[in-house]
Amino acid sequence: MFGLTAGASLRQSFAAMCMAAVTITSGATMAAAEPQVLIKAAHAASATNTGHLGLEFMDKELRARTDGRVGLQIFPNAQLGGEREAIESIQLGNLDMTFVSSAPLANFNKQFFAFDIPFLFPDRTAAYRVLDGEIGQELLASLDKVGLHGLGYWENGFRQLTNDVKEVREPADLSGMKMRTMENEMHLALWRAEGADPAPLSFSELFTALQQGTFDAQEGPINLFYDMKFYEVQKFITETNHIYSPFVILVSPDLMARMSPEDQKTFLDVFAEARDYQRKLAREADDKALAAMPQITLTKLSPEEKKDFVADAQPVIELVKGKVGAEIVDKIIAAANAQP
Repeated sequence: MFGLTAGASLRQSFAAMCMAAVTITSGATMAAAEPQVLIKAAHAASATNTGHLGLEFMDKELRARTDGRVGLQIFPNAQLGGEREAIESIQLGNLDMTFVSSAPLANFNKQFFAFDIPFLFPDRTAAYRVLDGEIGQELLASLDKVGLHGLGYWENGFRQLTNDVKEVREPADLSGMKMRTMENEMHLALWRAEGADPAPLSFSELFTALQQGTFDAQEGPINLFYDMKFYEVQKFITETNHIYSPFVILVSPDLMARMSPEDQKTFLDVFAEARDYQRKLAREADDKALAAMPQITLTKLSPEEKKDFVADAQPVIELVKGKVGAEIVDKIIAAANAQP
């Protein structure tokens, strides 16, 4: 009799434990349920890049402010392809959101060649003023005609010249250097004018190409140079500030339609906050990157040395005018150099 009662009690206890486990598991599943609107976002940079951190900020804030209705699923490191592939995926509706450099975007909408004017912005303040102002917003609106929707601009940063051959202080030092550029004819024209031997290559293939000696040099923001560990295969950085490169934030045209009006407003509010957050991180990132790379030789050009690079780049301005028209080029140069 005792054994039967004990066995029954054990069975009852076991059943109760199973029910409790089911309840806990069910609660965990509900807590981790996918958002009603799961925004598929991808990019070509690393998971430590400030653009990626901006997306993570958006994901956290959106989930918190919409009670989990809206969130991001983020694919870094070119998992879904490089910048060109990301842009095409937005057009095809296979991707909801990305950030890309303005240079490859110009191959889809030639008006973005305007950001490839060499030595256009004297500082970040001028860049923000133009990007967030009338001209920048007009350029974003022009993306609608090519199946893209531009939300705004984050910061990629001022682009610098790097190489693994020697210190570069004047254009003549670039003679014979094989140099990787983005897939953008204005960038190719700029570095030909400066004396290098440039060729385009997808960013996702760049580290291997530098490691194998396919290219001697490349150009890009210092923080991206650090994030991608290019310091392992490049020794010299020349601070040219030849182009300010924004990240253009693209979304699929139908993304907003998938959200309620309330969630749309929350999304746009969070995006505005993410812009300021990401830009702050980007401003700090170059100094932190340099401090973390003591083995790199950093060359700061004197005003006289920089004049030689600026002078050699002047023909590229005429090429940009041929692409987008003299009116918009003159307008953006005037805006960049206007007193605030």
